[in-house]
Amino acid sequence: MRIFYFMAQYNNETGSVNFRLKEPKTEISRIMGRYSFKGLQTDFSTGLKVVPSNWDVDSKTVISGGDKREINQKLNRFKTSIVDAHKNFNEHYNRMPTKEELKTIVCNAVEGKQLNTVQKNKKSFDDVFLEFMKVIDLKIKRAIASGQKPLHKSYVSSFNVMYRDLKDFATDNNIFLDVDKFDEVQCLEFQNWLLGSERVGELSTLRTRIKRLTAVLKRAFEKGYTENRSYMQDEFSVKVPPSFHTVLTEPEIKLLYEHNFSASPRLEKVRDLFVLGCHTSLRFGDITRIESGHIELNSGNISILLNKGSQVDKYKTVNFPIFGYAGEILSKYDNDIKSIAISNQNTNEYLKELFKAVPYFSEKVITRERPTNEGVVFETINFSDKVAFHDSRRSFCTNRYIEGWDLLEIWQFTGHTDESVFKTYFKPTFEHEQVRQESIKVRNEKLQKVDLQTKEIEELKAQMQKMQELIESGNMEQLAEIININKNVS
Repeated sequence: MRIFYFMAQYNNETGSVNFRLKEPKTEISRIMGRYSFKGLQTDFSTGLKVVPSNWDVDSKTVISGGDKREINQKLNRFKTSIVDAHKNFNEHYNRMPTKEELKTIVCNAVEGKQLNTVQKNKKSFDDVFLEFMKVIDLKIKRAIASGQKPLHKSYVSSFNVMYRDLKDFATDNNIFLDVDKFDEVQCLEFQNWLLGSERVGELSTLRTRIKRLTAVLKRAFEKGYTENRSYMQDEFSVKVPPSFHTVLTEPEIKLLYEHNFSASPRLEKVRDLFVLGCHTSLRFGDITRIESGHIELNSGNISILLNKGSQVDKYKTVNFPIFGYAGEILSKYDNDIKSIAISNQNTNEYLKELFKAVPYFSEKVITRERPTNEGVVFETINFSDKVAFHDSRRSFCTNRYIEGWDLLEIWQFTGHTDESVFKTYFKPTFEHEQVRQESIKVRNEKLQKVDLQTKEIEELKAQMQKMQELIESGNMEQLAEIININKNVS
């Protein structure tokens, strides 16, 4: 048995035109029109006038007068032209018009203008992609012109990389790219080609490629260039196993910072950058911009406008106290970290060399479970092979969390704009949670002790002020009483 599937179509309905007198109680009145369609109403002026006594309220026509025929013919033409204009819209767009569109339809029809519609002709993949990128470019220009934060250049370039790979995939496989026919099967073929050709090395990179492709296909559907919604299929969603991230404890950071790298200034600078990240939580792009203007010497704070955020359209300035080894490292380079900056890629390569040069880290291994085709298995990872600069940011968050810091205190340093992303930077274990609870207890006791000492100092100052006043007034008897009370208390 053959089954036919029919695409749902809009039923091309139109509305009705009615007329009325604008000033029915005057000697002569203007004739007004109204087009009604499914709860929407658009009023218009016909430009015609009539004596109210010559107008029939029921039939909405002129029933007498020398110009009766001419006016009624014009009213009929209004009816016909408005309905025809609406039909023309239906043929082009096959959907309900919005309130604004309905007003445009009526105005054009009344003025005798051709409805300026855009025929939804077949769009090529190139057409859709170029239009998509043009919109992105215009958004960037708008953001710059209005002093807002533009889309990050890495976000923009990721679309170009995706499309370059997609074109190469089509060439290698003799495939004609068609927005109507690119379905979940071709998507999977594209994914396998990316992995097989080593265009991507990690599943997270593959996920980004397909995510960018999905955005382009989604726009093609939303603009009415295609009815293809395969991008909603599960095959367009790349499942990525949990990422592996390393976190250094404070003793490990101390060990790294105290290691002698004087024989290798290159590694020493990278070490200092990494440790600075561990004690400021700043991203690589922000740490390598630090110069004297970011340092508030009087308050001992760092204040910097973040170059990148969780949400690309938001600026964020962070202001936090200099903490840990940050002060020593800043002084070492005269508060000019920008002068020792190198590329992020080179930094991550040097980091691996750096950690392998420290015996403790070169011997450190981590065991974790990993999902495979044969089930979950254990794997052993060399710490120095997996460490990356961004792990300094995770180390800051995790260590401060363990030390009992309030989350808002940590947030003051990191400057995250998205709470869900912020929470991914904490990598505490069960043992860490126990340490955190003990740290919070000790921290609270210290705060209570400080509060008590502050109160005692304030009371002592008040007594000294009172004694000074008694001395100046010569009231030695009351002064003696205060001194005796203090002796008894002590």
